[in-house]
Amino acid sequence: MGEPRVRPATLRDVLVVEPEPIHDDRGFFVRTFDAATLRAAGVDPTAFVQENQSRSRRGTLRGLHGRSRLEESKLVRCARGSIFEVVVDLRPWSETFGQWEGFTLDDDEHRQVYVPAGCVHGFLALSDEADVCYHHDAVYDPTLEIAVRWDDVDLGIDWPERTPSLSPRDRDAPALADVRDRLGDWYGTTAPEQHDA
Repeated sequence: MGEPRVRPATLRDVLVVEPEPIHDDRGFFVRTFDAATLRAAGVDPTAFVQENQSRSRRGTLRGLHGRSRLEESKLVRCARGSIFEVVVDLRPWSETFGQWEGFTLDDDEHRQVYVPAGCVHGFLALSDEADVCYHHDAVYDPTLEIAVRWDDVDLGIDWPERTPSLSPRDRDAPALADVRDRLGDWYGTTAPEQHDA
């Protein structure tokens, strides 16, 4: 079985991991985590401290979620079904600041998306059921959670569904303009030293 490939996405520091699943009449086999591949792409695989899984019905939209502190990168994959994954770059020093990018993740090609700290993300379930798995490099802290409105007109995300099923939290999430004061000192105009280009 070949090594997974990693390619850059359009958004700065966002990566797409492309495994090589083996399919036959019995099903498939796929390597879903490869430390050497991630390390070669500049991601520290030992930094991941939690893995979570969600199950969503068709038309469910979860997001846009992130942290108010410049921490918590995620590695996202769809273990069952298919989703439309969206990442939004909230890092003012990034050349892709304020832009979004969408990816189809499914249980056929098994692509994964690496979401760096300073971005928010969300997804829409495209299949009857979708299981999404997330590796996190920071321990869950509810005091740092932020949510941005999925249909914020300033972001202009082109979701495939216009009337998704939403949690109360996501339905009532504020626009990005209304959460900027929660984003802390990192949400300035210059790059923190560790993020200089």
